[in-house]
Amino acid sequence: MTKIKESLVIAFVIVLGIAAAVTGYSSYKNGEEATVERLAQALLKNDQTMIKKSMPTFSTKQKISTGTRKMLQHQIRNLKSKEQVVAFLQDEDHFSIKKGASLFEPAKIYPIPRTIELELPQEARLKARLQGRPIVGNYDEDWRKVTFGPFLSGEYELTYELTHPKFGQHKTKERIDLKKTDQRVIIKENNLYDGNAAFQQHLLASAVNYFDSMNEAIRNDLNVSRMAASKEHKEKLQQSFEKLKPSYMENFQQSFQTIQIDCDSIAVNRAQTKVQLDLYVDLKRSMKLIEETGIDEALVSDKQNAIAHFLYDEEQKKWLIDELIFDTFQQDPEKWEQSKSYRGQAEKTAQWCKTSGDNVV
Repeated sequence: MTKIKESLVIAFVIVLGIAAAVTGYSSYKNGEEATVERLAQALLKNDQTMIKKSMPTFSTKQKISTGTRKMLQHQIRNLKSKEQVVAFLQDEDHFSIKKGASLFEPAKIYPIPRTIELELPQEARLKARLQGRPIVGNYDEDWRKVTFGPFLSGEYELTYELTHPKFGQHKTKERIDLKKTDQRVIIKENNLYDGNAAFQQHLLASAVNYFDSMNEAIRNDLNVSRMAASKEHKEKLQQSFEKLKPSYMENFQQSFQTIQIDCDSIAVNRAQTKVQLDLYVDLKRSMKLIEETGIDEALVSDKQNAIAHFLYDEEQKKWLIDELIFDTFQQDPEKWEQSKSYRGQAEKTAQWCKTSGDNVV
């Protein structure tokens, strides 16, 4: 009987030892340290099954999207060793680690969510990409802001493209640091047009259209109604021609070939209705008066430097020249650091004659 008791005691001790070993192993296997090790290894191997198992949601219980997980992989690629990945996962600024409900349930790692908020200028529409991936946010119309996220902690490349009815498209790229906190980006009004090549090209094209349409008006008996200019500018120009045509002017001629704008001089008013810039045009104009005026020689103007004012036409959805001030100072377009220019294949010439109405193209 004593031997039986001894055998039972020994068996019991063995069972207790096995149970302790199992418990100890489970405690280690499912503990925080081992879970971090497993997740670090899974991240390095891109084991999505283990990643989802060890890191199921954000700390706020929000779902982690596939795209967000892939962007985490991009962050991991910047780390050179498993030790660095482990240190990253153990950083309380980035992750929250929680024990399982029992010894047999593994600990879980929950990323602390980060968001990006972009405040937009009026009338601007936005497309954004994070690490080259399209992202869609929640738009608050009252505050004109878009909130993107949640994302994991890290440093990302944010590319956003603004589309504006008056300034066209403008793309910007910048680094966003989400390691410690959420980020807020205020896109100012001047971001729409400063350095905006598409907007600059639009203004240059508008200037070219102005002088081209002026040539057409000259050929059309000095009728400026179809000119590419603001309504007020056309009215003033038409009044000038109407005063000169009957009694004073016999011949009027205009020619040009090159137009250039100084992009660094572009200034937009606060209401976003007017633009001013420095302009160069190799413009030549001559006006021959009738004999009764007593002036035999043609009056020639070769002023080529101007301050150009543009007005936004809401109906045509275009910037149109509203005023050209040919100043006395001499600009040097060759010294303009940022400029856009146009040069026709040949000089463009138009002429009006009082007697015959002949035109020169």
